[in-house]
Amino acid sequence: MKRDRLGFSYPIVDSDICVGCGACERACPALGEHRDDLLQSISWAKADSPDLLERSSSGGIFGLLARKVLADGGVVCGAAFDEGCRAVRHVLVDNEAGLDAVMRSKYVQSSVGKEAYRGVRDVIRSGRCVLFAGTSCQVAGMRGYLGGLADGDLFLSVDVICHGVPSPELWSRWVDYRAEGFGSDVCDVNMRSKTTGWLSYSAMYKHIAEKDNTEDTESQVFGKDWYMKAFLANASLRSSCLACPVKRSSGADITLGDFWGFQNIHPEVDYSKGVSAVLCNTEKGERAFKAIFGLTVNGPATLEEVIAGNPSLVRSVAPYPRRDEFLNDVSAGLSIPDLMVKWDFRSSLWRRVRGILCGIKRRLKKFVCGDSQ
Repeated sequence: MKRDRLGFSYPIVDSDICVGCGACERACPALGEHRDDLLQSISWAKADSPDLLERSSSGGIFGLLARKVLADGGVVCGAAFDEGCRAVRHVLVDNEAGLDAVMRSKYVQSSVGKEAYRGVRDVIRSGRCVLFAGTSCQVAGMRGYLGGLADGDLFLSVDVICHGVPSPELWSRWVDYRAEGFGSDVCDVNMRSKTTGWLSYSAMYKHIAEKDNTEDTESQVFGKDWYMKAFLANASLRSSCLACPVKRSSGADITLGDFWGFQNIHPEVDYSKGVSAVLCNTEKGERAFKAIFGLTVNGPATLEEVIAGNPSLVRSVAPYPRRDEFLNDVSAGLSIPDLMVKWDFRSSLWRRVRGILCGIKRRLKKFVCGDSQ
């Protein structure tokens, strides 16, 4: 795999050693054929543990699934920050102390290296279970690599409702920029901090102050964090994300995501710390969810309700109108301050007005529902 100037990796075939066996094509999520994921059940759910809910990006369901696998002697493979938070890589965790590293959303493309693929395979072959979590293409890729091992009871896969993956190079340079502003390196990032609530989450950056070696944090509501604005505007996404070949066809046992819009459906439920949409696609996934059922607050949901707040569950996002120009500036090495001046990603006047109107409508509905109860 070779990285381009945006940090995205692409396969390069060495014709001198390739024997034409076709194994890479069979494993590749972009080339292989996929069957549509089936639905066994759909639920809304959140962990009943306040601590786990606070540490999670949405409803804490991944954390509960992971804890169960670890308690059964298994291993969890998920995305963790690396290289001083400048990169994200899939790692294997076999104890709860390491679980925090693979929790919470990370809006950067994670690298799934040989160590992760071989590690998952070897754990399964040793008779232990593995929970693998990632984007749909990463789940499809792991399943393609594992072959028949992926269908056994020792492999549980979870994909996330994916908006797309932003440029790793842009993220690395953004972290360097934040470190310069701090005067010290970034030591931790929470891209979905709930200090300002679940619906208005913040991007939080932690660093170590050199003068007294103490930790300090800086955060901004996601709508003011420039990197997040570029991501949500669909300006920094990988090209293949704009025509994802594995929407609802990755083979994942469970699909998880934020249940956006939940507050309009169930205003009687406390959603302030997040609620997850849980789609069980296989019987194996349904069994895994039922095993943690008693540790959650939950209820039934419909696919239409989930899609209403998560259209990227079933279709790729539309690109930012000047995406190519923006990415050309990134690949040309334009500095972060210069990029921020040229590209502010402000919403159009109509989108801002519509957002205000939607907010008023939600508050009115909540007020009316409150009176009726």
